[in-house]
Amino acid sequence: MDPILKTLSQTMTVEAIAMIKAKRLAMKQCVDVAGRQRRAQQRENDRQVGDVQADLCKRAMERERPFRVFEEQLLGESEMTAAQEYLHLVYDSKRRCMHSTPKESTPIVVREVPIVPIVPPQPETWTVPPREKSKYNRYGQERFLKEQQEFGINPQGSHLERATTLRASPKTGERKRARSLSVPSHQGAKKAISGCRPTNPRSRMPIIVVPAALTSLVTLYNAKELLQEMRYVPLKQAHRQMHHGQHLDEVIVEHRFQGELVSYRVIDNVTRLTPGEWERVAAVFAMGPHWQFKGWPQGADPAVIFHQVCAFHLHFKDTPVCKELCNLQLHPLALSPNERHSDCGIMMEFWNKLDHHMAVRARQFAFIRQK
Repeated sequence: MDPILKTLSQTMTVEAIAMIKAKRLAMKQCVDVAGRQRRAQQRENDRQVGDVQADLCKRAMERERPFRVFEEQLLGESEMTAAQEYLHLVYDSKRRCMHSTPKESTPIVVREVPIVPIVPPQPETWTVPPREKSKYNRYGQERFLKEQQEFGINPQGSHLERATTLRASPKTGERKRARSLSVPSHQGAKKAISGCRPTNPRSRMPIIVVPAALTSLVTLYNAKELLQEMRYVPLKQAHRQMHHGQHLDEVIVEHRFQGELVSYRVIDNVTRLTPGEWERVAAVFAMGPHWQFKGWPQGADPAVIFHQVCAFHLHFKDTPVCKELCNLQLHPLALSPNERHSDCGIMMEFWNKLDHHMAVRARQFAFIRQK
């Protein structure tokens, strides 16, 4: 071995080596303690920042409201779309998660379970759950009217039936009629209730107005094929299919609205409509010129008419929309000149727009459900 190179035990004593080792270990422990302190301080700062962010999110979600336009608010909670119901459920679950606090973990204690003799299963007894009361909705009052009619109450009744019978009867039986009015019988009450209901089925039909001009794509002659069968028939072909010299005043088409089959009156002459029938006008097909609306109660102003009635404009794809209808509130329906298989999708768009218009104005079209 080289005399210059010596081992540590040969150059230093055991006590000196032990002192160096202790000093190195102390320095290493000091470095580790400082690192742990820094890491603990960083975790504490991150936790505080996370708490502040969670508090801000909690306050924002408490003040958050789902956006709903005016027409969706008129529909009510019972007629919300599936997407709105899903968002409502997600919002409620998030709010419950923010308000809930984690429970403290409790130590698990193992206990001895006493031996219990096995009892054979007893037959289950079914109990009828209590009937839940549905929420009140002013656009769905027909459900409450059915419950009231079970007790003999008719909220749609009127005294006009009794007044007409008094005028039609002779004067000699006035005392007998006065006695019958003072103490009404059960049968008379039933007749009054049944007599106040509308007997004319046309009074429960919404009205669709089409142009009377022969240059229009839709008239009374092809309205049934277009609206009910959802296929476009040219006007000349529809005229050839009609009997010679036959004149149409109106056409009845059927469509399923909110699960019920509803009949619609299609007319082209509005001069014969009564004030009560004007309230039932649901849609109109505009051809373009403003003289089409001559005789309407809104003063023949298309802007006012289209605000109250669902308006449509039927045209071919290769022809533009009439300039007089460009800035008005109406729905254009573009038919293909030759592709008749695409007519069904376009007419489904027409019925969807009209169903939405009638659903938003449920109070105006409540006469559909009256029987």
